[in-house]
Amino acid sequence: MFFKYCVTLTILFAKPVFAQDQANTDNALVALPDTCVALREGRNCFAEVDITWQQHNTGNYCLRNAQSKHIMQCWLMQQKGLFRYQFDSAESVGFELINSNNGKVVASTEIQLQWVYKNRQKKRRWRLF
Repeated sequence: MFFKYCVTLTILFAKPVFAQDQANTDNALVALPDTCVALREGRNCFAEVDITWQQHNTGNYCLRNAQSKHIMQCWLMQQKGLFRYQFDSAESVGFELINSNNGKVVASTEIQLQWVYKNRQKKRRWRLF
């Protein structure tokens, strides 16, 4: 009997917490994985990245590269979307979700780079042989 009441109370209190977590995920742009690991510093890192977004309002949105401002994909009259990206870079890359009606950035994210081995060799200016 006591167990039944504890479970009921747990369920009642768990629902508002879930609703609060759900509200925090709105207006989001997420890249998974958000970190790419290359073997050596300066080498390109390769990964398949899922970039997902979600907004409060249905609208026209575009995903673009934050550095080059190149439009990667657009969605018409959508509230959420998914873009599968083949990451191939030697440096971190940022992404922006823009409202295509007014051009304003509504969300942004970045894929970071990490290396297993950092370059520790010093460049030599001359050689004997």
